[in-house]
This record gives sequence, structure tokens and C-alpha cells, in this order.
Amino acid sequence: MLTPALTGLGPPAGALTADVTLDTHLDDVARAIESGPLERVTLVGHSYAGMIITGVAARLPARLAQLVYVDAFVPADGQSALQLLPDAIQTLFRDQARGEPDGFRLRAGERQLDLWGLAPGSAREFVRARLCDFSIRCFEQPLRPSAATAPAIDRTYIACVADGYPARAVFDRFARHARAEGWHYHEMPTGHDCHVEMPDVFCRLLTAQVG
Repeated sequence: MLTPALTGLGPPAGALTADVTLDTHLDDVARAIESGPLERVTLVGHSYAGMIITGVAARLPARLAQLVYVDAFVPADGQSALQLLPDAIQTLFRDQARGEPDGFRLRAGERQLDLWGLAPGSAREFVRARLCDFSIRCFEQPLRPSAATAPAIDRTYIACVADGYPARAVFDRFARHARAEGWHYHEMPTGHDCHVEMPDVFCRLLTAQVG
């Protein structure tokens, strides 16, 4: 298993700067695949990373076997992550970024943990310890034309469906799209971070899907 570090997201990945965009993260993942003898790769993308795996699939279709979207954005050509969010959240993010001295930073905080449906306990503490700031520029940059087209690649969607999970309304539309398109489809009874709330179940599901 390979877990590429995305530029600007945490100490191992370097500083978050105004130059970090969606394309930066596409480059990070594509470079990791191209730097080794990797073939028939399954790309797994959670949340925003649905943008990344979609874009990388257009760049390296011959190297990939499957895309797995975990409660993730599923963009069409020319769409940005910001466009896929409800209007109220778009406004909130823009206001947050404008309120920062650098004009682009989205600061990590407790609000995200609440939005993702993490109840008090070990899972919430695990995620809190790993929170890092993000850049609105990653959300604002649209996928380049033809980036969403990789029809030969198998696709799976894992939806998080806990009752009362606040961000579920954001991702339900992508789960419905996946089912309508005939993708492999699974549900987990958790908030947004199923891989943290139920890691053993998630890993078994993912291993079975990849196998």
C-alpha cells in the first residue's frame, strides 16, 4: 500500500502556501505512481481526494485498475470541489479564507469534527491530532477538461450513512450518482471518517473489493 503525502497537508508534506492547488496534489499522486513499477493500481480517495483520483485517472489510465471513492466528491469535467458544496458552505469557506492574513487558508478546528459526525471518544481524538489547515485554492480549481473521463476504469463508491451525520447531505448526491451509474456500491453506518470509526470493517471491505 502506498500513501502519498499531499503537499502542504501536515509536516511531512511541507508548508501550505498560496501555490498549492488541486493540480499540485494531482502531481503528488501521479509522481508516486510513476516513480515505481506500479501497474493495475487501485486509487482510493476520501472526501476531497475524490477530485484527486478522478484527475489522476485521466492522466494515467493505463496504470490504473480501479477507483474507490470513500464518501467523496465525484466531479464532472470542469467542476471544482467548491462548486460541489452547498451555497452556504461555499460562502463560509470564502469568508474564512478572506479573513486570514494570507487570503487562502482554511484553518482546522472543532467545527470540522462536528460536521464529519465524530462523537466524543477515541476516533474524534485520533482525527483531531491529525487535523491541518487547508487551502481554498484546492477547492476553487476545477478539473481540466476531459479529466473526469476514464470509462475503462472500474469504480466503487463507499457511502457513510450514519443518522444525524451533518455532512451526509453533501455526499448523498454522489452516492446516488454511483448507484445510478451501476458502480460497485457499499454503505457504512458511520460519519464521514468511516476508516477511523470502523477501521477493521473498512479494511475488510476494501480488501475484498480490490481482490
